Amino acid sequence: MKTANIFIFVLLLTSGIVTAQTPYERLGQKAMTGRSFNSAISYFEKAYASDNSNLNALWMIGYSSFHANNYKKAIEALTKLLELKPTHQMAYYYRGKSEVICATTNNSLTFTEKERMLLSAIRDFNVNLEFTPADMKLIHNRGLAYQEYGIIKCNKANENHNKSLALNAINLSIIDFEKVLDEYGYRKDIITSIDKSKKAIADLK
Repeated sequence: MKTANIFIFVLLLTSGIVTAQTPYERLGQKAMTGRSFNSAISYFEKAYASDNSNLNALWMIGYSSFHANNYKKAIEALTKLLELKPTHQMAYYYRGKSEVICATTNNSLTFTEKERMLLSAIRDFNVNLEFTPADMKLIHNRGLAYQEYGIIKCNKANENHNKSLALNAINLSIIDFEKVLDEYGYRKDIITSIDKSKKAIADLK
């Protein structure tokens, strides 16, 4: 079995969904191995359209959409999947990451929409941490979500700005980042994130 195929099998296994694959799913997985994620999405959508009980196809739509930088589609697919399978750990993770990226890069969103998305991401990482409490990847990403939520909440251009909520969220981000540092030691990206949070706190004073 080729390395790429082994990776996809592990991806399915850890997602908790391993089923007999349809021809469209096999084509989608072949596209994924070549990193043609938009083509993969198309195949998985056809697989799901032909059988809307196919949770593997729905999961792969979300996963492929994330890697195609189509975060809105990823959120939609993963939300639908979690309604049907609320114990799908990886769906929470990728939906949370998609929500954070959307909230911080999509300038067409209102402050209210960004806040809602970041709070949803924090909930997703919290739910995921109930399954794996010591997962530093989740703690790191939750820290980023707290940080961005705090920064948006203290922005005076936001009619819903709230200094107290902003300060609390940013402090929580620092706690999460420091947990990652305690586990892994010096990491420049984490130090940079802590400095960003501390600057945001200083700006609030």
